Amino acid sequence: MRFLRGLLYVVLGLVVLAVLLAGGIWFASDRALAARITPPAATFDATGGDVARGRHFVASTLDCTGCHRAHLDGATLINDPMLATIAATNLTRGAGGIGATFTDTDFERAIRHGLRPDGTRLVVMPSEAFSALSDADLRDVIAYVRSFPPVDRSTPARSLGPIGRLGLVLGKFTFEADHIDQAAPHAAAQPPAADAVYGRYLAHIGSCYDCHSANLAGGKSIGGIPAANITPAAIGTWSLGQFETTLRKGVDPSGRHLRAMPWRAIGKMSDLELTALYTFLKTVPRVTTPNT
Repeated sequence: MRFLRGLLYVVLGLVVLAVLLAGGIWFASDRALAARITPPAATFDATGGDVARGRHFVASTLDCTGCHRAHLDGATLINDPMLATIAATNLTRGAGGIGATFTDTDFERAIRHGLRPDGTRLVVMPSEAFSALSDADLRDVIAYVRSFPPVDRSTPARSLGPIGRLGLVLGKFTFEADHIDQAAPHAAAQPPAADAVYGRYLAHIGSCYDCHSANLAGGKSIGGIPAANITPAAIGTWSLGQFETTLRKGVDPSGRHLRAMPWRAIGKMSDLELTALYTFLKTVPRVTTPNT
């Protein structure tokens, strides 16, 4: 009896500890989700934006339709009770969308700063890459989004499951807004040109560094597929034509299919844009990896 009583105390103690630990994780993750960043005081005006150019950016370089879908009405990206429920928002003016209530400044803060109007941080939105968008290009993007016909569609509210909350507390999941210099100035415009300067700009806003790493040598895993090395050590022998064909057809010169690369969107970039990107990649330092 004494042994059973002792065992019962141990079990009860473990249960209490587990409850306290779970409660602590829940409380800490709630605080992290509710944390606010004071947005820049400057307002943004998208008046005069070029709708056609904005449509091009949304469908190609920025690949907004990859998450928000072709009609910009949003989609559920993650739906796992243990991990999280995360959806790309309906951007239109339809019921369930944000287009009717968001100001140009609200859109700017979401896109370039990773923040909601109330200052809480967005999840999944690649704002660290988009933070480099020039004022002119962002103006075009917002003008296109505002021009889109309203679509009635509600997307589920963000929620984190136990694994998601634990990952957040342990720092395994981070917010893009935390990696952005919120006070950094933005270029008024980035003139298109078939050169390395414009190519570097496209690589940044096109999220190349997010997958291919800061040195563009790859290594990060996307859905279990490692991102490729795209430095001259790996693609230095490719001609411009081979580079363009790879991004437009999804097959590299060796016949390997691009499985994780969003080539269907990137392949919609113009000839000038792909030339600029190719020219830039030829200038980055060579980094040899096991696959090169």
